[in-house]
Amino acid sequence: MDRKVVEQYRLALFGRMVMGVAHEIDNHLSVVLGFSELIQLAAGKEQKVRDGAGKILSAGERIGAIVQQFSRYVRSHPPSPEPFVPGEMIPEILLFARYDLGRDNVTVLPIPEVPPGILHADRRDLGLALLALLFNAAEAMSGTGGDLAFRVSIDGAWWQFTVSDQGTGIPEGVDEKIFEVGFTTRTGPIHMGMGLPVARHLAEQGGGTLQLVNGAAGGCEATIRLPMKPRG
Repeated sequence: MDRKVVEQYRLALFGRMVMGVAHEIDNHLSVVLGFSELIQLAAGKEQKVRDGAGKILSAGERIGAIVQQFSRYVRSHPPSPEPFVPGEMIPEILLFARYDLGRDNVTVLPIPEVPPGILHADRRDLGLALLALLFNAAEAMSGTGGDLAFRVSIDGAWWQFTVSDQGTGIPEGVDEKIFEVGFTTRTGPIHMGMGLPVARHLAEQGGGTLQLVNGAAGGCEATIRLPMKPRG
């Protein structure tokens, strides 16, 4: 797969999450504005001034972190593996994606504790691949709703990142087609048939795999496996 395809998908996916970022920023800005007014009203009370200023500072720092994290993941870049802690990366991508993932009666379940450890891979590319799986799972439940689950585990020398949904599962006869660029079983302008092909390409580029299987009780389960130790 040409790297340009990856970057095109990255821009398309993050572009659709702008509303989620705006939603998060608006939440924290309301704190900034609210406590700014409090400071004006209570300027003569030193303790309240300090407390209010502290809350303003905290909210402002949070806004900065949201924008910084979003900018980091959306920026085009050549593959650049680095050691990082998966448990720190997961909250970053969910911060600006949770708003969009939770639409259409989809419930994003709390993520179980992520095992401690280091993964040597491209942090931003893995984030993009996981977002592709998360949005694919959420879209599979569009109209019907259901639970969207995400868990991280370690299996021997492999990290495993698993996304599961309660949708209709993979239709019979399209097992391999789902990884073809442009193939999609859904309609609408946001369904470009890019998510799964990009996710598998990025997993394989990191020395791993992407596997999709239908769940025994329905739905679909997608798992990215990446080696704990860097290749070579």
